[in-house]
This record gives sequence, C-alpha cells and structure tokens, in this order.
Amino acid sequence: MSADPVLSTVALTVVAGVACQAAARWLKVPAILPLLLAGVLLGPDVLGLVLPDQLGEGKRVLVGLAVAVILFEGGLSLKADAFRFSGTTIRNLVTIGALATWALSALAAWILFPDLGVGLAVLFGSLVIVTGPTVIQPLLKSVRPRRRLADILRGEAILIDPIGALCAVLVLEFLLEATSHGTTSVVLAFLGRVALGVVLGGVGAFVVDRLIRQRDWVPRDLRNLLVLASAIGLYAASELIATESGVLTVTLAGFLLGWLHPPGLDEIEEFKGHLTVLMVSMVFVLLSADLALDGMRALSVPGIALVAVIVFLVRPATIFLCTRGSELSQREKWFLSWIAPRGIVAAAVSSLFALILERNGVPEGRVVMSMTFAVIVGTVMIQAPTARLVGKRLGVLEERRNGVLIVGANSVGRALGSALSRLSFPVLLLDTNRWNVERAQKEGLDARVGNALDELVMQNLDLDVIGRLFAVTSNDSVNRVAVQVYEREFGQEDVHAIRLSESPEPQAGKERGDYLFGKRLSWEDLFQKLGAEHTIERAQIEERNATVAQLMERYPGVVPLFKIQEDGELRTLADDAPLRIGDGMLYLVDPDFEEPEEPVAETEAEGAAAVSEAPAPAAD
Repeated sequence: MSADPVLSTVALTVVAGVACQAAARWLKVPAILPLLLAGVLLGPDVLGLVLPDQLGEGKRVLVGLAVAVILFEGGLSLKADAFRFSGTTIRNLVTIGALATWALSALAAWILFPDLGVGLAVLFGSLVIVTGPTVIQPLLKSVRPRRRLADILRGEAILIDPIGALCAVLVLEFLLEATSHGTTSVVLAFLGRVALGVVLGGVGAFVVDRLIRQRDWVPRDLRNLLVLASAIGLYAASELIATESGVLTVTLAGFLLGWLHPPGLDEIEEFKGHLTVLMVSMVFVLLSADLALDGMRALSVPGIALVAVIVFLVRPATIFLCTRGSELSQREKWFLSWIAPRGIVAAAVSSLFALILERNGVPEGRVVMSMTFAVIVGTVMIQAPTARLVGKRLGVLEERRNGVLIVGANSVGRALGSALSRLSFPVLLLDTNRWNVERAQKEGLDARVGNALDELVMQNLDLDVIGRLFAVTSNDSVNRVAVQVYEREFGQEDVHAIRLSESPEPQAGKERGDYLFGKRLSWEDLFQKLGAEHTIERAQIEERNATVAQLMERYPGVVPLFKIQEDGELRTLADDAPLRIGDGMLYLVDPDFEEPEEPVAETEAEGAAAVSEAPAPAAD
C-alpha cells in the first residue's frame, strides 16, 4: 500500500506546527522562527515530506479558512479601550502609514529589482504593509513596553491586516484586469468589497450577539462552536459574493462582536485562542514548505538591501510621519520605528497571489513571494531578539508592573481586589466560575472567565501592567499549581498562594516558604471574617519599626495584609516582617475594634507601630 501524500502532508504540518510552538515557548523565541525553519526543512527542497502542491485547490481553501479564523480572533481581542489614548495614532498608522509604507516599499523594490517592473513592485509594496498580531502579540508580552505603545502596536497589527490584504487585491486586479475591463471597473469592484465587508461583518456580529444572548436558543456548550462556524460562514459567504473580501468581513465581525461583548465572551476568546495557535502553526509550516530556496538565494544582495531599507528607512519614516503632533516622546517614536515584524497575512496572500499570477502567465509572481518571505524572515530575526534591548536603552519599558492578577473571583478575591483597586492598583480577577466573574464585574472589577492553569490563557491575558499573582481559590492544589505556572512570568518573589486548612507545611528547597498572609490568616479565616463584616482598611505607620506579630499583639482585632512602600510599591508581609515609618498598610479589622488608649512603652530594641487613619500613598 503506497503512502498518501495528502494525508502525510496535512498530518506532518499539524504535528510539526504544534512541536514548533512548544519549542518556541521553551526557547523563548517568536514561534514564527521555528515554524519557518520546520516548513523549509520538511518541504520539497530538503526532506520532501510536506508537499503543499499535492493539496491542489485544497491548499488555497485551507489557508483561506485558517486566515479567516486568525483575523476573526484578532478582531475579537482588540478592545475598544485601546483607542482611548492612542486612537489617533492607530488611525494614522492604518491610513497614512499604510500608504507611506506601500509607496516607499514599492519604490525600493523597483530600484533594487528593476526587472520586476512598476506593477509587481507596487504589488510587493502592498504585501508588506501588514505587521500582524501573530508576531506582535508574543513580542509585546516578552518586551513589555509602556501601555500606550503596546496599545498602538497591537491596534495597528490587527487593523492593518485586512487593509493590507485589500490593497494587495486592488493591485492584483489592476495587473490582471485593468487592460480588459478598465480602471473604473476595478475601482468600483474594490469599493464594493469594502462595502460588502462592512455590511456583512456588521450584520454577522449583530446576529451572533443576539443568538448568544438568547440563552434558550443556543446551549452554552455549543456557543464556542457557533462563533467558530459563524466566522467560517461569514468568510465563505463574503468570498462567494466577491473574492478576497472575506478578510475584511471577518476582522470587522470579530471586532464588533468584542465591542458588543455578549455573555460568555471570555470563554469564546479562550477557545478561539487555542484554535488560532493551531491555525497559525499549520499555515506557517505549509507556506514555508512551499517556498523555493533557489528563489530566496536568487535575491542575493538586493534582497538583503531591500530588507534593510524597509527596517531602517521605511518604518521610521512612516512612524514619524504618523505621529507628528502626538504626545509621544522622541524615544517612544524610535521604539515604534523598530517594531514592525511581518506575519501570517503577508505570507498567505503572497503565496496565493504567486499561484494566481503564474496561472495568468506572470512567472515573476514567485519572485514577489520570495521577496515577501525575505522581509518576513528579516524583520522577525532582526527585531524580535533586539526589541527588549532597544526598549531598555530608550527607557520605554514598563519599569513598574504594580498590578495584581487574582486567581479566584470568590468573596475573598473580590474583597482583596476591591481594596487594591481603591488604591489605584490595576487588578484583574480570573476564575472558571461564571457567577463569580459576573458578580465581580457588577462590583466594578475587571474579571474574566478562564482557567488560570492553562498557559495559553496566560499568553492571551493583557499583563502589560500586571506584576504579581495572588491565588485565593478554595482549592489548595489549584492555588499551588497557579503559582508554579506564573512563577516564570512574574518571578518567585511575586507569586503567592493563600493558606488553606489542608495546605501542607512548606518543605525547604521544594516549595515556597511563605503563604500570602503567612500563618496568621488562612482562606477559611478570611472568608469567615469577611462574612462577619470585617473590613479591609488602609493606614500609615507613624511610629518606630515593629514587626507584624508585634502589631497584632499591640492591636488585637487587626490583621496586617499588605504594605505599601513610600515609592508606591505593593508588598506582601511575612509574619515576622518589619514595618517602617512612612509605609502604608492594608489591614483586616474587626468591626468592634477599639484602639487602646495607653500605648505600649518602647524599648531601644523594638518599638510599637501605631495605626493611623492617614491615607497611604496611592500607587501609580
């Protein structure tokens, strides 16, 4: 029995893609690098195990559906509040910036590769407009620039994908149809695609939102599949009406659905996040396997020069043009100038167009594809390893990540979250229990449904300003595993689990030696005290140094929880931790607590700490 090349190609693509994702996480490099290397290695030019041409028309359909799911998820994850402070810059980048990148990249291609002609040079310029969330999101998580810079780069990456794809379609139609059908016909067809994407995407998002909100219509366990089917259906319908219009339709549908925010959207985002990782992995391996190494080598020195021009000249010129008059500093502008890796849409569209051009007697389409892949590889390999170093040198990284991720939106988590939020600390609550999350949201807290033990959930969370974890569920095993999962993200000193009655005694060298509130307060104690109307208050230490234990002895009914240093840094407190004058403190207090009239005499060795009603310094 002979081997089926279609089966082996699809199976190896999926297996290799997932393996590359795991390797990228372990090596802490952008996943696109091992994915591209695996595709080339498995492709026809090397091992000949992955044969994209064997898929025939199925390759185009498979890539198209995968891109549709990726763009829909990207639109879904683009939050409206990202435009609150950076909307003007994002708008400029996806309009003026797109045109500037297009024109300058096309000019560079025409000068360095004169044999292409003006038409194919302009097509290349349209293909490298896009950046893409598949490469930007992981980069932002590892680099952690200032919040507004992250919002700008994330918003640009998500919105520029459909815009770049549509511009490329416009150029392709001019090349193939303008002579026979006329320029007016081509322009009208382009405007028709835009109108179709807006209408179909808007109507689709509204219908899906209504279906989800009518709880009797769609069972909860089928909502994820409903949204997935809707994304695929909208893409297919749009493509059947007007080819190459689906990318805009699904991106707008995803963004509008995220803006409408039907109940259960967090679970849907988690599901689609898993699916997107699979789709990205599969498509990158498949497309890079289709890349001819001879074509890449043929680019030679002009190809290297083209990548250098786009990285060092085109991107900075575009950024400084689009940020004139903005509040961004010169250092922030230079950082934005350095970050523009290309991703999945550039690869997918260039591969598809190379096939179309070849069928229409334009073999140079393969050259354009090779040039596009050279830019993808070059921008990722240059910018990804150096982005953090550049950001650090420019001083635009988040120096203080003073926010808190609280695992567990139960009454304990909500009480701690509310107390920290009142002091202006960013707080995000995560829980698998929908009721707990909805209750937290009604109390004005940022809370989401999600499994804290799932590393992909961690990858998809917006942790730009979050720097520590408090695990406060009623399950000790969940808390301890959550600490292990996030320890690599935040560091050992900033991940804590609350003690429960069944919590084991920590063993030296094997587990953390300190619980969130030490031995002085367990989860059951805190739960009962909150139910008995104990409250969390803030105060300021006014007298000489004392330990937490001494303070509790001095003031029965007061349990210190956290301290806030003079610089606004939030710190947990061990049972024997010292308290210094000037530090703020959050503490749990009995409703019947009365401060003693006679202070305890101080000695030279130790002093008493006084609890004052003076407000603690607020955190940034």
